[in-house]
Amino acid sequence: MLLLAVSLGTAALFAAQDPAEAKEARITDIIVTHNSGNLLVYATLVGAFTKEVEESMVSGTPTTFTYHLRLMKSGSFWRDQEVTSLTVRQTVTYELLQDEFRFERGGGADRLSRSTKSFQEVKKWMGGLEGIKVVPYQALGKEELYYIQIRAEIRSIELAFPLNYLLFFVSFFNFDTPWADSPYFRVGR
Repeated sequence: MLLLAVSLGTAALFAAQDPAEAKEARITDIIVTHNSGNLLVYATLVGAFTKEVEESMVSGTPTTFTYHLRLMKSGSFWRDQEVTSLTVRQTVTYELLQDEFRFERGGGADRLSRSTKSFQEVKKWMGGLEGIKVVPYQALGKEELYYIQIRAEIRSIELAFPLNYLLFFVSFFNFDTPWADSPYFRVGR
């Protein structure tokens, strides 16, 4: 009987992991440009700020959005080729004593740390990529056709030992967006 109760509880937790709103999360508005000798990417994440995500952010639970980027070279006869890939992690933590949100971005050459008291501002920071350096501009072929692929993983809590082993099935939210492609572009010099 106890095993049945634990199984039903586990099933309920798994059912609650994937909120309906999270299925709408996606990457939009991918812009690829260059500046100072680097290929830069801008993108927006929409539909990720569900009630659960916002509650987690204001409760002080570290919330991480991990963006995976791939620079792809279009193949005319063969399949497309990955030129390079990059992972950018953006984490927000609410500091109760200071009454402010601490935002940190890591990955590649684009490390950044800043704070704000504005929840709307930290949502803007978390929900997008701004000027991420992907590759030196000179490293790309002038006549080649390229595009950027991006997807995001949204994660909440990481339980401490030994809870991470005992409650391995517990997660407040974990969801991913599908891959999104930028428009094709060529490198002009």
